[in-house]
Amino acid sequence: MRILFHKDAKLRDGPSQFPDQGNDLPSDYRTVGDSYSPTAISASTQALSRSIVTKGLDRVATNGCWFPKGRRRALTRPSRSLPTPDFRALFESAPGLYLVLTPDLTIVGVSDAYLQATMTKRAKILGRALFDVFPDNPDDPGATGVSNLRASLERVLRNRTSDAMAVQKYDIRRPKSEGGGFEERYWSHANSPVFGKKGEVAYIIHRVEDVTEFVRLQQQGLEQSKLAETLRSRAQKVEAEIILRAQELPDMNKKLLATNEELARLAAIVESTHDAIISKTLEGIVTSWNKGAERLFGYVAEEMIGKPVSILLPPDRFDEEPEIIERLKRGEHIEQYETVRRRKDGKNLDVSLTISTIRNSQGCIIGASKIARDITERKQAEEALRESEKRERSIVDSAYDAFIAIDSNGVITDWNRQAEVTFGWSREEALGKLLAHTIIPPRYQEAHTRGLKHFLETGEGPVLNKRIEIAAMHRDGREFLVELTITPIRFAETHIFSAFLRDITERKRMEAEINDHSIQLEAANKELEAFSYAVSHDLRAPLRGIDGFSQALLEDYAEKLDAEGKDHLHRVRAAAQHMGQLIDDLLNLSRLTRGELRREPVDLSALARTIVTDLQKTEPDRQATCVIAEGLIVKGDPNLLRLVLVNLLGNAWKFTGRHACARIEFEVTQRNGTPTFFVRDDGVGFDMAYVGKLFGAFQRLHDRSQFQGTGIGLVTVQRIIHRHGGQIWAEAAVEQGATFYFTIGVEKTIAV
Repeated sequence: MRILFHKDAKLRDGPSQFPDQGNDLPSDYRTVGDSYSPTAISASTQALSRSIVTKGLDRVATNGCWFPKGRRRALTRPSRSLPTPDFRALFESAPGLYLVLTPDLTIVGVSDAYLQATMTKRAKILGRALFDVFPDNPDDPGATGVSNLRASLERVLRNRTSDAMAVQKYDIRRPKSEGGGFEERYWSHANSPVFGKKGEVAYIIHRVEDVTEFVRLQQQGLEQSKLAETLRSRAQKVEAEIILRAQELPDMNKKLLATNEELARLAAIVESTHDAIISKTLEGIVTSWNKGAERLFGYVAEEMIGKPVSILLPPDRFDEEPEIIERLKRGEHIEQYETVRRRKDGKNLDVSLTISTIRNSQGCIIGASKIARDITERKQAEEALRESEKRERSIVDSAYDAFIAIDSNGVITDWNRQAEVTFGWSREEALGKLLAHTIIPPRYQEAHTRGLKHFLETGEGPVLNKRIEIAAMHRDGREFLVELTITPIRFAETHIFSAFLRDITERKRMEAEINDHSIQLEAANKELEAFSYAVSHDLRAPLRGIDGFSQALLEDYAEKLDAEGKDHLHRVRAAAQHMGQLIDDLLNLSRLTRGELRREPVDLSALARTIVTDLQKTEPDRQATCVIAEGLIVKGDPNLLRLVLVNLLGNAWKFTGRHACARIEFEVTQRNGTPTFFVRDDGVGFDMAYVGKLFGAFQRLHDRSQFQGTGIGLVTVQRIIHRHGGQIWAEAAVEQGATFYFTIGVEKTIAV
């Protein structure tokens, strides 16, 4: 008789129970004793056996016992025969949703859970192409399920690595017995390669989770409790199945040799799962450690098997493991929970743990199994979502308008702070109430209900996506006008309606006042027009008579008048002419506020040159240097802007008349990024203490006997500049000249 051991195991005692059927042994095994040998083991079974040995079970059966790798002595158990497990049945009854695909995407294996979730039958899908069985929903023109899944599977074949997909909408065909058509589903996919003897991709394990309910709940903001319960239930089922399979493994050694191909597939599935699957004793010593655990925590199996699982605990979680062990010993059921574990590199990660007891054949608890899933990204996403919701809440609450949201039943689901101020209901009081019973006046409530029903039935709403004015009701019963905009938003199979409302009571009052003022202004303008007509016709005629008769007296009766009489008549003529000029200036000033402002490019440089030329013609003997910048072009009314330059350049010419050599400049500078034009002279200037009077009507800072003028020119300039959206101001000093600055408005300036 021979005893069969793994090559790294240490023998103490215990004969093998393998029948003597040949001498071909796997290279990983050695024998002691006589010539008794087990059946030749196929290559695939050897591979699976090595996987089991090195990835967690790490034991070889002899005399009904498992010998852990590296142990100094073999553990012994009473000899007993081992039943042959049906690994296909085990795989098919696994709680997860799995498909086994060949590289050409033909379905060769499927779990019962997958069949149930997709409403299919094994006999009708095995041997068929994946996308023949699961095509896109023809009624959904935007379906991307087939294209995205095919791309993921092709990446697995091309890159020879696992590929996880984002949550994917992929509708499934509903059996005719259940009405036919397609049913909306959302899935979380993960695809992993299984390698053959020569390193080629022999199969693809397609693992999915049905997250339809999660997506729907998430869309409605109600998913937390129901999703947690659903996931917990699923995790517990997975735990129970995995533990059950682990308990059966010690009794299956002889049967493994006869079912090597099925075992290889099952081992590949276990090793390719993304979750960490760990088993431990009641003392907390790790007894198995899969590839998922290696990826998740950074330790390989050899580093963890035989070591306390508390290695994975951060300092602030040391109390967790003893408490869990005690509860397991008492046979308590431990619900799925979320906690923190530490990786080999010292980084903490958020995990979801599912813990189940492991019992022996007598039903005694001998250990525990853990399934750990990395939920770091989910936690980060949840935190990001919370921050996003917090920001959105802050934005909504800080809005100037009242914001209200209702569901398809007309029930209020959101109510911001401005809504509290506008309508008098607190957020807590308003949420859950019917909108019709809070802010809608009784006479409109029935129309509101009919309109909501009509939209849900037809998709039509005459007041939706429009700005309307309508009466609303305060909590105290008073009504007031609001400006309302309602927008429908579709979520899954339902609608929500968001509304922004603004109390326009004050605006309406101001509009009424403005309307009254407009009426008054229109009346005043008509009176002004009548006055202007009277001035231009009724006042000018007497002035012309006074001036004309005075001139006739001077011409016809000059020899009868002495010098004093002639002086009086000259004074009368000058006063009449001055009054005529005042009337003309006042009429021009009144027209500035009533005429339409033209908008076109105006070359200020060209205007200034023309005006200066005309001034020089009036006094050809004056010595004056005039500097005019080129390319000063703005957008405005050419006639009004010419009047500005006529006044400013005319004043500069007038107030430098006493200087033998005068200098006048018209240029531009930049002030606070705005083009600022200026007219500068070196004339008599003025005292800045009186600058406040400069732009007042009939205000003069110099005696009329020294410098002619009516006191209307600068008022006219100021009004023209203001109509162009600009500003005007002056700087000066006595006998050091003056500078008048003005802007035309940045948006109106074309080039400088």
